[in-house]
Amino acid sequence: MINKLTQKSFFVCILSISMPFILCVFFKLMGMNFGLLFPTFISIFVGGLLFYQFYSIHQQLENILHDNKELQKYNEIKDVMLQISNSIVHIKNMDELLQLFVNSAVQILDKADKASILIKNEEDLFEFKGAVGFDLEELSKIKLPMNETFLSPCNYKESVIINNPALFDFAYTQKLNFQSFQNTKTLDVTSTISTPILLDGELYGLINVDSVKNHGSFNKDDVMVMEYLTGQLSVAIKNVLLFEKTLFLSRYDGLTKVYHRHYFDELFNKLYERAKRYDETFCLCIVDLNNLKKINDVYGHLAGDLAIKCFANTLKNNIRTSDILGRFGGDEFVLLFINATYEQVKNKMKSISSMICKNPLHCDKYDFHIQFSYGIASYPNDTKDHKELLKLADTRMYKNKAMNKNM
Repeated sequence: MINKLTQKSFFVCILSISMPFILCVFFKLMGMNFGLLFPTFISIFVGGLLFYQFYSIHQQLENILHDNKELQKYNEIKDVMLQISNSIVHIKNMDELLQLFVNSAVQILDKADKASILIKNEEDLFEFKGAVGFDLEELSKIKLPMNETFLSPCNYKESVIINNPALFDFAYTQKLNFQSFQNTKTLDVTSTISTPILLDGELYGLINVDSVKNHGSFNKDDVMVMEYLTGQLSVAIKNVLLFEKTLFLSRYDGLTKVYHRHYFDELFNKLYERAKRYDETFCLCIVDLNNLKKINDVYGHLAGDLAIKCFANTLKNNIRTSDILGRFGGDEFVLLFINATYEQVKNKMKSISSMICKNPLHCDKYDFHIQFSYGIASYPNDTKDHKELLKLADTRMYKNKAMNKNM
């Protein structure tokens, strides 16, 4: 539309230049001899009015097109955020959420070619958790301290634009990390927006959006878009963290961080049904601490909790990832050893017992040993009924406990 208006403006310009001569001829034909001055004055006046009119229309059209572009960008952002909101319902973990947002950032910003997201870990180091245009597997090996990120340690709540990221990294990044950036081609960018991700005012991570092509550096409008996006991301992260916490509490025991009884029962029933269907074997083992009351009486209940927690960690660290460990309550635990024989499980429990005896717990300048009893039942050799399997393992555990007392 603007091109057509420009063509018309050019035509008016030509017409204005030639109008004095046309009017001069016209007046002569009408018998009026005004010379060239009067027609020229009329032409200038009319031409000025036409130019002013066309200029006003041109400016209005430019404003309309600019507003339409802004509206189109706003609608695009709104559509992406709606897409993100709908996707969050189906997202199962934090990594999926973070990857979704870096994809969205590249989609929304016209100048963006690549993006990455870093999250602060328990050691206050930033780890790459999502990326577009980079090899995330290689980036995930890099861990950056705060002073090697683009954000200022003193003013980390503000977004920054870095117009020469390679020079920045050369100046502030450790040699090993800089070499890793070179190997992953992370430095092949011309401009970067780095925007903090804040949760309740605390720095949780940051998003870097990169421009690779020579289409100009990022500007304040791009920063505003990124800050809006990260604001939405912060809300989404809170929701996912709350969901993960709720899910964790619904499955795990708070003290030992192993499965609690209700969820263990659910897993046990699924394993039992699968074993029946596919003729698989497994062993169930019930474990009980022998001397917890004595530890509580002598060293206090905090030491008793420490004993339970340490014992759970020992069990967890000495079974396979495919095996299942749960806390039945108090000082009693239960394990499922998948595709294992009775003798294999018995040897494993003896090995754990020997390990615990050689490594006493330390609490308030005192060392104390943990002792435990256990009972094993094998499916299907001992019984094919899952309730009887529990009873049999429990009975054998109490027999083992009575035998340990007599020793």
